[in-house]
Amino acid sequence: MDSNVFSQILQNLEFLKSAEQLKTACEEFCLLLGIPYYLMGIVSPDSLNSPSMNVLSNYPEEWLDSYFKQNKQKDDPVVAYMMNKHAPVEWNQLLQLSQFNNAQSQSFMLEAKEYGLKNGLSIPIRSSLGKFAVFSLAIDDDSEAGKRKLNDILPFAHTFGVNLFERQINITSEESIAAKLTNRETECLFWACEGKTAWEISQIVDITERTVLFHLNNSTKKLGATNRQHAVSLAMRYGIVTPNLRT
Repeated sequence: MDSNVFSQILQNLEFLKSAEQLKTACEEFCLLLGIPYYLMGIVSPDSLNSPSMNVLSNYPEEWLDSYFKQNKQKDDPVVAYMMNKHAPVEWNQLLQLSQFNNAQSQSFMLEAKEYGLKNGLSIPIRSSLGKFAVFSLAIDDDSEAGKRKLNDILPFAHTFGVNLFERQINITSEESIAAKLTNRETECLFWACEGKTAWEISQIVDITERTVLFHLNNSTKKLGATNRQHAVSLAMRYGIVTPNLRT
């Protein structure tokens, strides 16, 4: 791909305002690479037990419908890989790893091949706000030539995926949870995450203990937490509070 063309594609992402526009951008990107299929799946850690997922994809509808209705993500080796790894991986190479070289993973990928997803490239992506995603490009070719093609497009896919991820988050979360908190609420949460009591926080930030409790209660409500401990957990999970590197 021409570097100038690719640079323009990345610049254009910044001006997109809807999921439909993002889909069009993905299709144009795939067309330039000669890749038929793409998928961007973003998982939000709003619940560890039942996290929500936002998906952009042109995978065959029959496959996606079966995938989500039958909860096939539990058997998907790409999902399992994504949970713990950061490096991009080619699907056929993934199946050669010891932890994925099993009947369950093999069966899953064989079924995917029936829908034209014979090989692919998947890139795990994470944000500072606790969201993580996978950007995948898939081809109907599991030959050596197909593998070389996936290797050739890796640098473009990785860069495009990261930029797409950031833009998709901005579009789907224009009003982020962090933006709903006031500076004082965030400050009180920060010290609560450090294990400080309401009285200790009042001494640190120089306000009354009653005011600290007011801010912590507001934070708990805004985060949708059940109690202060839950609010602290969510604040750290979403990246609302971060280490102070200025001291």
